[in-house]
Amino acid sequence: MFRIAKNLVKTLEQSVQDTLSGNGHPLDAFFQSIPPNLLLPQQYNVYSQGDGQESAAQQQLDRRFNEVVSGLRVVFVEVTQLQLQSYFDYIVGINDEPIPLVSNQHGYFYPDYSKLVQFLNDTSGTSVKFNVWSAKGGTYREEYIAVRAKDETHMEDVSLSSAVSRPAERAFQPLGFKVQWSPLVAATFTYHVLNLNLEQGPAAQAGLIPDEDYIIGCQDGLLATGGETLLQDIVRSRANHDLVLYVYNKVHDCVRPLTVHIGSDGRLGCNVGYGFLHRIPTTHQASQIQTPAQPKTQYDMQPHTPEPEPLSEAAFVPTTFVAPHASAQPQHHRKKQPVAAATLTDYFQEGKDQTSRLKGDAGPPPTKVETTTAEVENPVQH
Repeated sequence: MFRIAKNLVKTLEQSVQDTLSGNGHPLDAFFQSIPPNLLLPQQYNVYSQGDGQESAAQQQLDRRFNEVVSGLRVVFVEVTQLQLQSYFDYIVGINDEPIPLVSNQHGYFYPDYSKLVQFLNDTSGTSVKFNVWSAKGGTYREEYIAVRAKDETHMEDVSLSSAVSRPAERAFQPLGFKVQWSPLVAATFTYHVLNLNLEQGPAAQAGLIPDEDYIIGCQDGLLATGGETLLQDIVRSRANHDLVLYVYNKVHDCVRPLTVHIGSDGRLGCNVGYGFLHRIPTTHQASQIQTPAQPKTQYDMQPHTPEPEPLSEAAFVPTTFVAPHASAQPQHHRKKQPVAAATLTDYFQEGKDQTSRLKGDAGPPPTKVETTTAEVENPVQH
């Protein structure tokens, strides 16, 4: 029964992937956000080695293309360079041009780093556009990174003989990140934590969060090759030992290492999902997150009046206001001063609680103060 359900899930994932990919499109739907011109050289290299027949061989070529299409994966980012994210970001082009490739004697294609260095040398002192694909939802974006010229004040002494045979060095400062040529499909080797099936199991004690966490790596790079049963095999092989897992949380958008102690039974204590339906989703930026709508009050429904710019205390002059309504009780020796002679202190003393001095006096009724923008009823308690 379990095998039938497992095959059914695989069939569903394949049908969803085929639907999203479109008819006749060889590229996985997860990578289709990348502009096609940036992948043309790699696609040409893959299909030039095939027989070109429209049959099962063509399907093998399409699958091979998804497995070999690669980019410069960001593996390290300095604190000063926050435009890129390690592990998730792939540089698939520079200035809307594909990564220059060269091949070795075995037919394996890799970047021509000498051309990349020469290009950055020629553009030092300017900003260069990097075409970046992210494994978070398979999104594509463009980042402009400044290429600063190298400081020539600290030059090393190099002998003439060694300078002749020495290749051209980079004439720009470090960009603040390191890259590695890697297939894009490696970003899909993730294991989605679905639920915890052992209350006091290793996963629960380590702090794995169901539905939010994705296991994206393991110590010693044991999960680098991917595979549906790879995580299960590694956990079983580490029975009675500690295992370090690298976990991504989609709610907090962060990666944290977790040390899990595997028991003698070789179980992790959670169910995980692997495949097309369990890839890391697109993250929502904090600026796009909106708070729940609050019920509107009568004040919110009124037309908004722009507030005046704040003034200094010396320039502030109270606006004209109407004196309080006449009260049945006599005023206690209060002299009415002209409005023009009112000071800032007298203005804020109006309506101040005087119960400590006027005991037993009910005080005047609520006052009505006119301002230049609106009328506000302000009852004053005495």
